[in-house]
Parts: sequence; structure tokens; C-alpha cells
Amino acid sequence: MSQPETALLAALDEGDLAAAWRATELATPGWAALGRACLGDLPNASRAADEATAEDLGPARLARGLVALGRGDTEGALIELDAAAHANAATVRARAHLVAANALLDRDGPADGSAAVGRLAEARALIDAGLGSLRPSLRLALARARAVTGDVSGAIEDALAVETDARASGHAALRAHSLVVLAELESRRGNELAARRHELAAVEVYEALALTLPPTQRELFWHDPTRRRARLRASSTTDRRTAAQAGLDERILRLFDLTKRLAREHDLDRLLERITDAAVDLTGAERGFVLLPDAEGSLEPRLVRAAGTGPDDPSVAFSRSIAEAVQIDGAPIVTVDARDDRRLSEYLSVHKLMLKSVACVPIRGRSGVAGVLYLEHRVRRGRFAEEDLELLLAFSDQAAVALENAALVSALAQRTRELEASNAELERAKAETERLLTAREGELDEARAELQRTRSELHRRHERRGMIGRSEAMRRVFVVLDRVCESEVPVVIHGESGTGKELIARAIHFGGPRAKGPFVAVNCAAIPEGLLESELFGHVRGAFTGADRDRKGMMERASGGTLFLDEVGDMPMKMQVDLLRVLQDGRVRPVGADDELSVDVRIVAASNKKLEALVASGAFREDLFYRLDVVEIRVPPLRDRHGDVPLLAEHILGQIAEQEGRPRKRLSRDAMLRLESYSWPGNVRQLEHVLLHACVMTPAEVIEAEDLGLDHAGEPRSAPRAPVAAAPAPAEVAQNFDEYKDVEKQRILAALEAHHWNRARAARALGVPRRTFYRRLKEHGIL
Repeated sequence: MSQPETALLAALDEGDLAAAWRATELATPGWAALGRACLGDLPNASRAADEATAEDLGPARLARGLVALGRGDTEGALIELDAAAHANAATVRARAHLVAANALLDRDGPADGSAAVGRLAEARALIDAGLGSLRPSLRLALARARAVTGDVSGAIEDALAVETDARASGHAALRAHSLVVLAELESRRGNELAARRHELAAVEVYEALALTLPPTQRELFWHDPTRRRARLRASSTTDRRTAAQAGLDERILRLFDLTKRLAREHDLDRLLERITDAAVDLTGAERGFVLLPDAEGSLEPRLVRAAGTGPDDPSVAFSRSIAEAVQIDGAPIVTVDARDDRRLSEYLSVHKLMLKSVACVPIRGRSGVAGVLYLEHRVRRGRFAEEDLELLLAFSDQAAVALENAALVSALAQRTRELEASNAELERAKAETERLLTAREGELDEARAELQRTRSELHRRHERRGMIGRSEAMRRVFVVLDRVCESEVPVVIHGESGTGKELIARAIHFGGPRAKGPFVAVNCAAIPEGLLESELFGHVRGAFTGADRDRKGMMERASGGTLFLDEVGDMPMKMQVDLLRVLQDGRVRPVGADDELSVDVRIVAASNKKLEALVASGAFREDLFYRLDVVEIRVPPLRDRHGDVPLLAEHILGQIAEQEGRPRKRLSRDAMLRLESYSWPGNVRQLEHVLLHACVMTPAEVIEAEDLGLDHAGEPRSAPRAPVAAAPAPAEVAQNFDEYKDVEKQRILAALEAHHWNRARAARALGVPRRTFYRRLKEHGIL
């Protein structure tokens, strides 16, 4: 990055908005777009992003994501942020993951929390690798994600720590952001007064920051969605203090006190008693019920409490219809008069029990509705108000947490008793225990090794440059790849044509210390022998006919980076001698030049032929072989990569859809089975061509097996198909059409019999497309 771009990022991280504006004016279009988007100038940010070049496309895509968020287009923003997450600059990738995680947490959909955690894991790996200035922002995003999992108190502690550090260091922008997060977390916990206080404090800090900007830029500052939402909430006429002035503050304090008591109680029976008593006390209900599902899922009263008088009476009737409706829908029901309420008037139990005021709220656990809190008053109408509903919902959430904790404690106690009994049994069977323990330790070691491999893959996915695979063969390649990336030793890549040898070479370059240097690839088999020397070492003007100007060779252009020699086994013998000299001396002499040039090149070579065999036959120099073959990576053919074909197919179909601008097509089950059973002599390249042909030629959204255009010439990787029972051979060749049809019918019947009348398998065994096979069945009257 240039000086203006470095200054821009530093100003944004330090919260110096005026300096960020100045650096934006000097930066390239892509980085200027990012600066303007962060500062709220969304229209100009979008225009600057459109002018970005390939060198600064990463920050431009990040800027487009911020602009889309500012306009409320979360889906479009996530698409742009996914593209920015693959940028060359680590700081752009880390910021893209952070912005995407916060956008997912704002959307708060069913699967958004898990997706946000994945993005934050990617951001953490990049930040831990040397982007410490983004650590506070990461911590705030992690606090939000922690709250989604239910640990709101822990999330608030983390956000308060960031706010305290920001206040101590004078980082105003970070402090304002942490106050906004604190307001969100306090609101999630139900403490609206504290949330309001944090929002007002955040807006005060934002307003002070806006004053540091030129007057023409101050209004743009508030276009940022986070700042805009904070300003709107702070200026809203619905002040959260109104609730406190209306008398809720005392009840909220009582709720907090009750919550503390619930948290300290772990005995289930006493906990149910406290929950019911507290609900009746908070609302003034006549009776309260805690209804929990039994083994069959039917709601049954675990505790019934009459307000003020009377012992528990488990046989007391309640409106099961109302309770079951709340259990199924997960939505509370509050009614002024149940008999006049259209929602409840059809319930027979409402009229039978002569119910008037009813409040029924779900007790929501982590896995869904864990029970129902049912309150009623059969004498007074309108006993429960909206304030009671909000209070009951907050109370039921805390009750759910307390019930889950009590269940966990009970399970832990039961487990402890079981362990004690197991220990006594283990004392009586020590030898058997030692044997089992040894076996379990071996399984644990394998699980740890597998976990370590998985973590390693997750942390290095961005270094593999599009390589996809989960088979054991590819995992071994990835392990070797991770080891050689950090060194600069020469590497030889062996593999069949189409297996992705150049992808491996690029991953070695971009994952190692020379990633910022050039990557130059040359196919030794594609360049004529007379031109190969000039291509590799360059030439000076007048060196030969047609050399009208000096030209740098690939060795010189790759200096400071990596030179990839594809099909090195086809290199002429003279060039092998010259290449060996360059590897020994680190100097090249362009064709026709008098002086030599120093070069610093890492050599990565590839060949689809075994270099050892070429050395043995005299076609490849032995000394050059030992210079190149320091580390060898063997890329497995696709037929040996069990389980990788479905992953590769889905990835290729996505790429085709994106390149063609068409909806993504899917593979049917039979088509996927056909792909997996094929031997793929052309490897991944052949798979790409087959899928591209199918996408172009198939009008339907689903690609069938016959659309792939694959015959049965390729040997399947899996076990051979079950033999088809041969039909009785005719005594002589069919002499007419009727005899031919009869022979065909016998062959079909034999195939169906051999495959237990599975039509799809029988068709595959006969080598007949399924549609044609079904037509033959109808013609012969078999089905």
C-alpha cells in the first residue's frame, strides 16, 4: 500500500476523521471509496468504487458492501463483502469479515448467528497475524455474537472493557461504537434505562466527532447506518424513561431481585414454586400455573398456585386449548375477557371455566418452547396490561434459563452418582478398564489429530487459492503444502494433466514469504526450442533477426518472486545446462548481452512425467534433477480423490452460474452418481468441461445423468457393478425385427432380475439412458 492508503487506514483505526478525509483525497479510487464509505459519503463512495482498478478492487468491493448496508440491502452487501474477503490485502479481508459479521448480527435470522461466528473466526485469524488495531472492533463483534448465544451478561462485560479502554486512550470513535453496542446488549437484557443512557452518551460522542469535520462533510457523517440509528433512537419522543415514570421502575427492580433468586435455586421443585409465586406476585393474578410437557409432549401442570391462599392443587383445571396454542405458536396470549375474545371464543374450556383475564406466555429455552407460564383471573376483566406482558416475557426468559440450569445441575448430580457407581465397578475390573482406557486414548489422539487438521484447513483456506478437497489424498497434499509455503526450497510437482499443478504452484507462492513478488509461469513444452532461451533469459536489441528492442526474460521478471516451470521434463538438454548454471550462480546472461544480471528466483517445477525415469533414460540431467527435486508434491488424479467430486462439481456449477450470469443449476442424484463412478482420465479439467457442456446444453434447472454426455468407457473408481444375469443366448442371430425385440426383452428382464427390479440400476447396467429404458419397458409391457 502507498503512503496515502496507509495514512487512511491509520486515521480510521485511530478515529481521526479529519485526517481520514485528507488521506481519502490522495488515495487511489478503490481506497478512496473505502474511506468515503466509512465516513458516510455513500454516493461519492459508490462512484469512486466504479473507477477502481484491478490493483485496488478489494477495498472497492468492501466499499460497495458498506454502501449497500447504508441503503438497507443486506443481501447485496454480503455478496460484495464475500468478494472483498478474498482480496490480496489482509487488512481488507479482516475488515470485510468484521462488517459481514455485524451485518448478520443486525439481521438476526435463524442461521445468521452461526454464520456471523464463522466470519468472526476468519477475522480473528487475520487479526492475530498482525492487525492489532482491529482487535477492539473484533472484541465488540464477539460480544454481540456472545449475546446471541444467551450469555448477555458476559457480552456486556466485554463491551464495557472496550469502552473503558477507549475512554482512557481518548479514542472517541471506538468509545461511541462500544456505547452503541452496550445499548443494544442492555436492551436485549431488558434494562431499557441503561440502554437509553448509553445511546445518549454515544450520540454526544458522535456529535463531538462530527464537529471535527468540515461543515460540508458533517451531514454526510450521519449517513452511516450505525450512527444514523443511534441518532434516531436518541432523538425519539418515546423516551425509555417514560416507562420508569409510569411506575415500572419498582416492578423492574422486583424482577431483578426475583431473577437473582431464581439463579441461586437449583432444586427443580423449589424452583417451580418460586417461578409460580413470583409470576402471581408480579401480576396480581388469581392463579398461576407452570405447565411442562410430559414424555408424550402433552402439557401437564407441574405446579399450581392460588394467590394468597390455599395449598397446591395439581388437579385444578385450566384452559388446555390456550396453553397448547402458546406452546405450538411460541407467541404469548393476553386477553381482557376470554369469552368475548374472537381468538379464544371457540375454546370450550374458556366457557366451561368462565375465564375472564388470561395471560399465557411461552417459556423459551435454547431448543424451543420448554413450557408455558399460565396466569388467569376468573373474576376481573382486563386484569393484565401490555406492561404485564413485557414484564412476563422478560420473567419467562429468565425462568427458562433457571430451569435449564436446574436441569443441568440435576443431570450433573445424576452423572456424578453414575460415575461413583462406575468407579466402584472399575475397582473390581481394573484390568479391563486399563484395556478400554488405552483404546479410548488412541481414539482421542486420532480425534485430536483430525481436529488439528481441520483447524489448520480452516485457518489456511485463503492460502489455497481455489483448491477444493476433503479426501485423504488431498489432505496429505495440503499438509505438505503448508510446510513448504514458509520456506524457499525448490519444489517439483508431479501429477497427471488437468490435476491442478499450477494451482499448487500459486498456493506455494502466495502463501509464502515471496507473496508480494511476481509469479511467472512458463510452459516448457509449448515454446519452441529456438525461442525458449530468449523467453527464459531475455535478449538485447540486435541479438538476432527480429530483435528490435531489449526484452526481459522470465527469469529477470520473476526476480524477487517465483518462476513456475510447467512440464519441465520436456525442456531441451541445452536449456537444462543453462538453467543449472543459473540455479548455481544466481545470474543470467540475456541472449546477445555481454554482462550478466543477478536474479533471486524461487523455482517451482511441474511435470506429468516421472523425472527419475527421464534421468534414467538420459533425457533429463541428473545434476539438475537433484537441484530441483528438493521437495516433491504428488497431486493425486481425480479418480483417487474419493469424496471430492461432489464438492468440485458444486463449486464449478457456482462458478459457471456467476460467469454466465444465469441461475445456478443442480445435479440430480443419478447425475451425481454418474460423476462419482466415472474414472476421469482428464481429471478436474475434464470435469469442468463436462459440467460446462451440460449447463449450456441443458434447458432445465436440474442436470440429469444423460445430460452429462458421459459414456461407460471410463473405469469406475468404486467396486465393479453386480454382474447382470445373461439372457439365454438365441440359437442363431435374430433374422427379423420380432426376434430382435424378443431378445431385447429377455435382456431387460435379466437385468431387472439381477438388480432386484431397481429400474435405474438396471438401465445403468445395460448402458441405456433412463428415459429410453422406461420407453422400452412400456413397449414390451413389462411395467
